[in-house]
Amino acid sequence: MRALPRRGALAVAALLALCANVTPAQSATPRAPKADLAAMDLEQLMKLEVVVAASKRTQQTRDVPSFVSVISAEQIRQYGYRTLGDVLKTLAGFYVGNDRSSTSVGVRGFSRSSDPNSRVLVMVNGLRANDNLSGRAFIGEEFGVDIDLVERIEVIRGPSAAIYGSNAFFAVINVVTRRGASVNGAEVATSAASFGTFGGRTTYGMAFEKDVDVLVSATYSDSRGQDHYFKEYDSPATNNGMARDADAERFHKLLATVSKGGFSFQAQNSVRDKHVPTATVGTLFNDNRARNVDQLTQGSASYSRAFTHGSSVSARIQRSRWTSDGDYPYAPTLLPGRDESVGEAWGVEVDAGRAAGRHFFNVGVQYTDNLKLDRATYTREPYFSYQDERHQSTVWGLFAQDEVKLLQPLTLVAGIRYDEHTTFGSATSPRVGLIYVPGRATTVKLLAGRAYRAPNESELHGEGVVTKGNQHLRPERIETLELVAQRLIGGGVQVSAAGFRNRLSDLLSQHRDPSDNLLVFENADAIESKGVELRLTVNRGHGLTGLLNYAVQRTEDRATGVELTNSPRHMAKVLLHAPLRGQLSASLDAQYTSSKETRLGTLVPGYVVTNVSILAPRLWNRMDLSASIYNLLDAEYAVPSGAGRLQNVISQDGRSFRVKTTLHF
Repeated sequence: MRALPRRGALAVAALLALCANVTPAQSATPRAPKADLAAMDLEQLMKLEVVVAASKRTQQTRDVPSFVSVISAEQIRQYGYRTLGDVLKTLAGFYVGNDRSSTSVGVRGFSRSSDPNSRVLVMVNGLRANDNLSGRAFIGEEFGVDIDLVERIEVIRGPSAAIYGSNAFFAVINVVTRRGASVNGAEVATSAASFGTFGGRTTYGMAFEKDVDVLVSATYSDSRGQDHYFKEYDSPATNNGMARDADAERFHKLLATVSKGGFSFQAQNSVRDKHVPTATVGTLFNDNRARNVDQLTQGSASYSRAFTHGSSVSARIQRSRWTSDGDYPYAPTLLPGRDESVGEAWGVEVDAGRAAGRHFFNVGVQYTDNLKLDRATYTREPYFSYQDERHQSTVWGLFAQDEVKLLQPLTLVAGIRYDEHTTFGSATSPRVGLIYVPGRATTVKLLAGRAYRAPNESELHGEGVVTKGNQHLRPERIETLELVAQRLIGGGVQVSAAGFRNRLSDLLSQHRDPSDNLLVFENADAIESKGVELRLTVNRGHGLTGLLNYAVQRTEDRATGVELTNSPRHMAKVLLHAPLRGQLSASLDAQYTSSKETRLGTLVPGYVVTNVSILAPRLWNRMDLSASIYNLLDAEYAVPSGAGRLQNVISQDGRSFRVKTTLHF
């Protein structure tokens, strides 16, 4: 294990000294008071709506230098969301697709088909969940935390590399899990759904004396999957285009959290086994041996303490291991080819904040040691190795941010982060924002920033049969400018608008090298995206509540003016929730996405997907019952396919259902 660099050690010491002379407050972490959320109007809810991820401290959303969305546990239950991806695709500017292997997310007009989500940073309680091999973030069933264990989801749009470094490119998504006190006993949940899907969860949580809180949970799911028709394989030699019994999925997830005062510990393990029916990278069609097995194991211990006048200090040490194994059948009588990846890392971070007059300073240092960055590709019969790469790397970063009250209604936020990567060198990420709050009803934000994404192991060292690495890659860059305005009209109605311009440069794209005919990544593309996002929220504290959002955007190549593939021009979403009788309630969400271009130059038609859910909580004071129908109108729609597949588009699910019960003990 390599030692922490001397500069990093000095930075840690300086951070601890920053808070050495302040007086401890009585409570380490501010908590929202217990209240009946269903009876609160929008203005009351906004006062309780806080985020931590934007600046690594608790803030109300109006004070955050970003266009923010916060999704609560109650909304997750009401709308029957099954995954993190289900939540994201209801937000303005976000869209989601499934290539039958994993789920990818697009943000503000940018999503490369089958992208590993490496341009979005996903965290669990502030702990980075993106792997260290490809920077990918899971958002489907492969995400490591059961969605029913989520207290809230914080979505911070725009670059946040000034705080978090690489991958905080388009957005930061922080998933905050429930505490044991919210369970206050045990829960046993069971579910049955379309495509032969069954699942269960067992959770125990409790708050004990002396401020000890414990939560332990285990989830399991098994799905037979669907039979899929792909016209590209419609011939007698390939089962007339039908892939049968080749879409199964099963997973388990474990989560444990323990806290006492300012100390906390969390550990998680998730394993997902997914069969892939699309015959990726030339594998045999209709062969159910094609599969991916992904596993994540993480643990972290942290300490945080708040002081008078809002000052604070926190420290975390963490250890992570990611593995991904793929089986690729190329001959019916031989064992499938094998792809194995192993990533291991440990890291430490220290953050501190201190109020001084009109200023509030945030500083932090982070060190990550990537102990393993291993990739192997080989055939087993006969044995032949195409790739056996074993690497290590380190990253350390230092950030500082100042929030200063220029005038009573005007705040300036200015921050910068410096990162040092052993793979390519250094990166500097600044951001600046002006937040104008003339009264409790109006907020205006002018924001600018720059972020980067470091080249990953696949891009740097992707040696294979038809690919090769490029160790001279530079990080991708993005520069953004954004104007956000929010107005609480009254009567539980709020309107929000955000206009943005993103300029991306040095984007990594895979091209064929004419000298050897191998595919290689190069810093080749420059992209510009412009758009407007509108949001209308209605919540009067009783009766019908709802949200309407609309996004219009254009994302194009800066050299040619050609629009990007997999980039819709228009998106509109409607969410409605209404009480029916007693505690019974119903919810509806409808999502419109306009046409998108594929990599072959054809258009995928626009579509509308409508989902409905009914929730009956606390039946007999012990059981929650919910039922959901997804794609109620059975719309036929598809998303563009990525490279490595013969298919131009991948059809998405038709009408499906889920019924779930949760028993409380």
